[in-house]
Amino acid sequence: MSIRRWLVDHLAGDIIAERVRLAVPVHDDKYWHDLSRSSRYTRRWAEIRDQLERLNTVCLTNPLASRIVSMTTEFVIGDKITVTGGDWVTRFWNHPLNNLNMRAYQWCDTLTRDGELFIVLSRNAVDGMAYVRQRPAILIDRIETSPDDYEHELSYHELDETTEGRIWPGPESNDNQIMLHYAINRLPGDTRGVSDLAQILTWLERYDNWLEDRVRINRYKGAFLWQVQLNNPLPGTLEAKRAQYARVPTSGSMIVTDTNETWTAVQPKIEADDVEADGKALRLMIAAGAGIPLHFLAEGESATRATAREMGTSTFRHFVNRQRHFSWMLENLITIAAQRAGQFVTPRVSFESVTAEYQPTGETPRDKKTPAEETAN
Repeated sequence: MSIRRWLVDHLAGDIIAERVRLAVPVHDDKYWHDLSRSSRYTRRWAEIRDQLERLNTVCLTNPLASRIVSMTTEFVIGDKITVTGGDWVTRFWNHPLNNLNMRAYQWCDTLTRDGELFIVLSRNAVDGMAYVRQRPAILIDRIETSPDDYEHELSYHELDETTEGRIWPGPESNDNQIMLHYAINRLPGDTRGVSDLAQILTWLERYDNWLEDRVRINRYKGAFLWQVQLNNPLPGTLEAKRAQYARVPTSGSMIVTDTNETWTAVQPKIEADDVEADGKALRLMIAAGAGIPLHFLAEGESATRATAREMGTSTFRHFVNRQRHFSWMLENLITIAAQRAGQFVTPRVSFESVTAEYQPTGETPRDKKTPAEETAN
């Protein structure tokens, strides 16, 4: 280093660095949104929206998908929801604007189909009563979280008819309206939930296409047309016959011709072999991905009663775990609503459903004794 450079660095280095900093323009990225993947664990909004659109479509058109969603709700909630915790909890639960006894079934369907649930909690400024409304997950395109904790959600951005959208504050806000977010099957590092149907979505669509192709093939197999052949027709005979047979003969009608006219039924040669095994393989992939045996989808010939009983063990465990998660979700919702009204409660939510007959930590259904066996002992 030359003496000149050494003198500049030691005598005026800080002044030069400050002037350079002031001269270089600073780009403010505060209001810019990164469209690329922020981390390898976070899904892009375009991927999430595409999957939600496909899920909504398949649940409206595919009976298997609709049945899997409704079956989950039937096993998780069942016939009755019991809620305890005091007078305020009862009033909140049974309020005409909430009617959570019926709304809970819709929430469980949404949680299974979309993998997440967004609930707006509104507070009455007069008496502190809270009212709940559900927002579609397909409209929530961004979740702001704490920089140090992705599970600490601060606000939610909802798409609407405006260009700016709407910001919903998180549960820690003291605004009259806040949003709560509940998710299932959430991957580590991701803020969005994943549907129970996500893994079998492609197979549900393929099963739809397979069935549609089979219906078309079977329809065209029975189609035919009449070919009328004339032997040595005179000039003008073909035109006359075309005009005569412009109306197609109805089924079961009689056709009288001479030797100069021959009628032949022409059918397409479609070699449609037996594809029962292909359809069953598709259904098995769907059932395995959903965690349910085939006999749960009204395919009783696939198993005997004994094997069906054993095959239901893992399925009931899945429903029991989902039941625990859903009861925690409702208890958390009630607790937040009560705290915002100045009430301190300890709610308890329980269900009377088929899963109550299965004890995952105690004796299994196979170990239970029948009344006759207990009497004999």
